[in-house]
Amino acid sequence: MAGGAGEPGPGLAGEPDPGLASERTDLAWNRSGLAVVVVVAIMLRRLWPLQGFKSVVALMLIAAGATAWAAGMYLARRQRPGTGAVSLLGVSACRVLTVGTLILAGAGFLLGVLSPG
Repeated sequence: MAGGAGEPGPGLAGEPDPGLASERTDLAWNRSGLAVVVVVAIMLRRLWPLQGFKSVVALMLIAAGATAWAAGMYLARRQRPGTGAVSLLGVSACRVLTVGTLILAGAGFLLGVLSPG
């Protein structure tokens, strides 16, 4: 199929046609970021009935996970130039996003275990 992603576009000998891949990638990361914001909001709402040390630990985990996700999103945007060219997400950004996701998952698990009723 001529003009597909990675294939030469019509009239451009030898240059790959990126199509709309970078726009789709940006939209997917925006949806993922919105999902993380919603998860953090739900966990903060669930945090409300906790008292004392439990609430401090849960709040620190939520803050660490959200900060790691924000840093990962920053790294992903910084590594990809705004030239419209399709590029892969860097290894460091993937690691930071993975750590942030695991921290948020752990915080959600602890909130589920520690919250009354």
